[in-house]
Amino acid sequence: MAPKSNGDHVLKKTRIYTQLIADIKVPPGTRIRVNNNKHNLVPSLQDVMRHRCETFLHQEFKYDLMNFNSEHFATFTRHGYAVCNQIPFKKKNKAHVDTTQTLQMIMQQRMETET
Repeated sequence: MAPKSNGDHVLKKTRIYTQLIADIKVPPGTRIRVNNNKHNLVPSLQDVMRHRCETFLHQEFKYDLMNFNSEHFATFTRHGYAVCNQIPFKKKNKAHVDTTQTLQMIMQQRMETET
């Protein structure tokens, strides 16, 4: 299963959930690629990635193309930094500091409530 951000661009909200890649409806013949190598960042250990993903499952966020979109979430889950290389005028492979700090704070708060 892959984490997915179910973004609503009109309501500006997104919810994190899992979906099997096989369940994604695409036209026949369409190829799905997972681009895990588009950032100059070292991936975290699988257990760390899984923990980050599980921390945010079913949580709703304010969707923001520039500050919190699916690439920000995916790179934070994989690398620990919220990065988006899809925004043309932003420096490539540079962490969005505010988004990274917010996600780290949520992780910390969740860990504190679990103990």
